[in-house]
Amino acid sequence: MQVLKDASAASIYGSRASNGVVIIESKKGRPGPRQITLDVRTGVANPVRGYDDFLTLDALQYFQVVKTAYQNANLKVPVNVFGDSINPTVPAYIWPNDCKPNPCRTADVDPTAYSYPTSLIMPGSAGTNWWKAVFSPAAVADAYLGVSGGGEDNAYHVSFDFFRQDGTAAYNRYQRGTVRVNTAFNLDRLNVGENIGLALEQVYGGLADDPGGYAEDGILGKNILMQPVVPVYDIGGHFASGKATTLGNQSNPLGYAWNHKDDRNTNGRIFGNVFGGLDLTHRVTAKTRFGFNVGQGTVRTFTPTTPENKEPVTATQIAQDFSSFVEWTWSNTLNYVTSFDRHNVAVLVGQEANRNATRGINGTLSNLLNTGLDYRYITDALGDAKTKNVNSRGDIGTLLSFFGKLDYNFADRYFLSFTLRRDGSSRMAPAHRWGTFPAIGAGWRLSQESFLSGSDLVSNAMLRFGWGITGNQNIPSGRITDQFGGGVGDTFYDIGGTGTTVLPGFRQTALGNPDLKWEQNKSVNVGLDLGFFHGKGTFSVDVYDRKTDNLLFPPALPGTAGLASAPFINIGKMDNKGIEFSIGYAGNLGEGKLWNVTFNGSHYINKVEKLDGSATYFFGPIVTREQNAIINQVGYPIGSFYGLVANGYYRDSLDAAQCGTGDPVGECWDDGARPGRIKFVDVNGDHHITSADRAIIGSPHPDFTAGLDLGLRWGPWDLSATLFGTFGNKIFNLQKYWYIFRVFETNVRSDLLANSVVLDGPCTSTSCHDVTVQNPNAKYPRVDQSDTYSNQFSSYYLESGTYVRLRNLQIGFTVPPGMIRWIPAARIYLQAENLFTITGYSGLDPALPAANIFGAAGDIRDQYRGVDRGAYPNNKMISVGISTTL
Repeated sequence: MQVLKDASAASIYGSRASNGVVIIESKKGRPGPRQITLDVRTGVANPVRGYDDFLTLDALQYFQVVKTAYQNANLKVPVNVFGDSINPTVPAYIWPNDCKPNPCRTADVDPTAYSYPTSLIMPGSAGTNWWKAVFSPAAVADAYLGVSGGGEDNAYHVSFDFFRQDGTAAYNRYQRGTVRVNTAFNLDRLNVGENIGLALEQVYGGLADDPGGYAEDGILGKNILMQPVVPVYDIGGHFASGKATTLGNQSNPLGYAWNHKDDRNTNGRIFGNVFGGLDLTHRVTAKTRFGFNVGQGTVRTFTPTTPENKEPVTATQIAQDFSSFVEWTWSNTLNYVTSFDRHNVAVLVGQEANRNATRGINGTLSNLLNTGLDYRYITDALGDAKTKNVNSRGDIGTLLSFFGKLDYNFADRYFLSFTLRRDGSSRMAPAHRWGTFPAIGAGWRLSQESFLSGSDLVSNAMLRFGWGITGNQNIPSGRITDQFGGGVGDTFYDIGGTGTTVLPGFRQTALGNPDLKWEQNKSVNVGLDLGFFHGKGTFSVDVYDRKTDNLLFPPALPGTAGLASAPFINIGKMDNKGIEFSIGYAGNLGEGKLWNVTFNGSHYINKVEKLDGSATYFFGPIVTREQNAIINQVGYPIGSFYGLVANGYYRDSLDAAQCGTGDPVGECWDDGARPGRIKFVDVNGDHHITSADRAIIGSPHPDFTAGLDLGLRWGPWDLSATLFGTFGNKIFNLQKYWYIFRVFETNVRSDLLANSVVLDGPCTSTSCHDVTVQNPNAKYPRVDQSDTYSNQFSSYYLESGTYVRLRNLQIGFTVPPGMIRWIPAARIYLQAENLFTITGYSGLDPALPAANIFGAAGDIRDQYRGVDRGAYPNNKMISVGISTTL
């Protein structure tokens, strides 16, 4: 694998290099006898942390939180579940809302009097551990078989790979199988070959890459939202849920997993390239390469009824989606190489065409007559025909490019490179379809100079400079025009009211921009590569400045704009500047005793420099019911956190009335300020706390990231370890919205009551005088059922995202040749991944995955960087494996 950091080196790849270039070379055959390689690995995975580490697991302990919250708000404590608030008990049964035909009573419950499934009766639980009900250790297996060989003028490599990982969440798993074949033939001046792969992957269950798999709609959110008094199953063996009053409106997370256990997401594709080269002369070579990626995918899901839920699903539904895609890239180059005296020249000219086309169809059907697996088809005979909704979609994008490159070096000492590329994209407006992208590179091998050529200390020294412009067109096709759509339940209308006169209607689904331009990334970098002690020591450093102009982005629209997706616009300029370095050393402790260490680090500064027009900021996306926590403002990092500024707690009534500033004209009491609630800074000085007091409160971007690689070989034994850390970034822990502020009567942190603010007297929304906070340094605000003031998005949600993790630790043993007669070479190893994490973050995992969080404008993960809405955590994995050569 090779990472191209230099601006001039990456520029030859055009718009595909807009986010950097990583070159991965697949395994190839080599001339020689046949060689068989077998690698097998198996292990067990478990999430790095679970909610049972810090959420309340005891039902009566949870009730004490509820009781305190109601008493502090001067409200009647609910007794429908736990009975007497003074001496509460775990109930024999949890009552449903609908106790037909008789009114609900608090005693003499006879479960046989209630029918299934509309009125479920559940035994009370002394404490359900919802995390362990859903999550458990899961098996992982990986197997690879490769066969390679060849002769003087040919080589081949064939490989088979199978990977399976059971989900740590119940009833889901992922598996993938891949076959690769590559051959190469040299026929005098002609060389031809191919590298072709077939892959099939399947996701079982409804949890992986589920757009609803995050926050309150997903498996993790449901773990937070369910109270411990709710059992996993009711007395009839059905999945239980919080149907009774004061138990919230959530659904059973294990039931959610079970209900979607038969969901399937299947993707198959064939990919690779065929190539040929012809030596026209001993200096001129013509090459052609045709790359392709062709595949199709199917998704099928089933949603059953959920009568146990307070907000039940009342109609079964199936959804099916079929998609196909065809992508190809055809590259043709002519290369001229010559040398004279100590001058070396290489000239490359080329042309490239790319086309990407996708098509898809999806549909839904409700009220199935038979919910069996063999009957889940979208056809009128198997469900309510009036609910059938079928849509299709398509997308085509093309790119045409011409490029050239000139490389020159003198005596392998001085290097110059010039690149020019011109790209035309169908995604851009006709007037701005073509972009021109130049690049320049230079290098000076200092170690070839007389002042270093004989040095025993410095064995290699290379000074590099690069400047270049690349274009970015990575947006959906067709966004230069408005888009319209509609369907049943959306814009179709039964105009006659008879159910037989449904007429189609349409609405705007996406706003277009007829003036779309190329996004341009202008990069300049200076780098230095050093080698010490005859190559034993290495050092590399790069300083860069990357400015993005005409930044492509779909800004959030106001609610009055309707449901249409925001248009992509060239919204402004952004700057990234920073430094990356790596230093390493490889030593020898004696025969067969080697060690090595490499440390790398990076630091960057991101800043929005300019926005088009008179605007100085635009908000990030709003996802589901939560408030907006993201802003992009000139002079600050993109994706900055935005909210009120928390400053402890209001210490007494006067402090709350005066907005915490001592200002006698403060009117924050009317805004909801009370002793023990979070104190917010009156940023604009208007004597109120409102949305106008929001400010930039933090950044998700780290101050520094670092990695440390360690290696040791001692005879047949070897040891390697990789540590990674990120420092200085903030995480917006949105989970606090639920497990601290108990929105929608969710579960809470186990230490909430013990570490919340306590007053020295009674205080309610209407009566709160002569009281003072007794513990001003408390971890949580006062537990108060009526407090909707403290849960406003603020810096209280921010936590340090700093962490250090042991990503990989491996111990191996190489079997000496001849120990096993029929195995020429073998290595056995024990491997641990994500073995431990050092962090102060209170959530599940500070290493937030790049989760697919979807909003109205599509995938917004880059704009939701550092926001923890309950993403599936990384796994800790222990595995054993063997690598053999036959």
